[in-house]
Amino acid sequence: MLSGLTHSKQKYQLLILVLIAVNTALLIFIYRAFTVAYPSASTRLDYKQEVARDLSGYNQRLATELNVLNQPAVKAALAGFNYDVELAASSDELTQIILNQGRRTQEIILREAEAKLFDEILVLVNKDQNVQKAWDNMRLSLSMSNGIIHTIPTNFLYPATVAGVKEVAARGPLSERSMEMEVTGGTARLVTPYNPEEQLQAISSELDSLRLQLHELRVAAGLAEMSGPGITVHLYDQADAIATESIIHDADIRDVVNELFGSGAQGISVGGQRLIVTTAIRCTGSLIRANDKLITVNPVVIQAVGDPDLLISGLEIIKNSMEVRRGIRFEITRSDMIILPAFVRSVH
Repeated sequence: MLSGLTHSKQKYQLLILVLIAVNTALLIFIYRAFTVAYPSASTRLDYKQEVARDLSGYNQRLATELNVLNQPAVKAALAGFNYDVELAASSDELTQIILNQGRRTQEIILREAEAKLFDEILVLVNKDQNVQKAWDNMRLSLSMSNGIIHTIPTNFLYPATVAGVKEVAARGPLSERSMEMEVTGGTARLVTPYNPEEQLQAISSELDSLRLQLHELRVAAGLAEMSGPGITVHLYDQADAIATESIIHDADIRDVVNELFGSGAQGISVGGQRLIVTTAIRCTGSLIRANDKLITVNPVVIQAVGDPDLLISGLEIIKNSMEVRRGIRFEITRSDMIILPAFVRSVH
């Protein structure tokens, strides 16, 4: 019987891991299905907010079905998810919220449903006459699998108690579970055993979260590739330019870059060189360097990831000024997907 209980626990723990994996896969499927349905606007913040709201509605229905909607932890998780969705400043940030916080919210709902289930079963067990008569310390184990209740010691609980436990267990989120109780002085108390699988799962989840945060920091710092909607700017010298004021200089590029960052650009590349905090854009004679590497001129190509409307609006004044006063030509194109390369350090 002990080996059967151990086997049941292993199956129960495995089922939890499978359920979490299925939930994660479901989130990814929803996201990918959305991007297929709307390929021309897959990275737009407003569309992803709709996906996030649908996921929030699903989580709320799940909590309602499991009767834990009013649990403080569940209410806090749902409210936190909705709050972060509404405050998301970019499409990439919202994607991470959907994939990570959506999964964590479901885990909290299932955990609270499990705790509520155990509390209800514990109430039934404490009403059992055999439990009330047990004044010496003893261990009582319950395992529930596919509607069958096993106890150790065997047949310790009255049949009416077992029937009540079976009815309560049928309402739970999982078909298999086990409980360890300590009975003393006529009262059963739930024992929380050391569970290496659950601790390993918690550590793995924390590591996954740290890896995602590290990747996001690398992307924002320019040390990893960035993608998203944005614009491409081509800067041309004045046709048949002779005067120095009619050609593109390093200061002109810096002015354009500063305007783009001021308009909310999340990342920028100049001539294929990703800009980071230490990037220098400077002239060496008639040549222009970025990150100490020569870039192509006439045109100078600048790409920026961010809201295309805001970026184009931010360049309007400097564009008009350079075109009218100096004859420098701007060509600006918007795109649903810009890919900025990662910064590569020069080797001397």
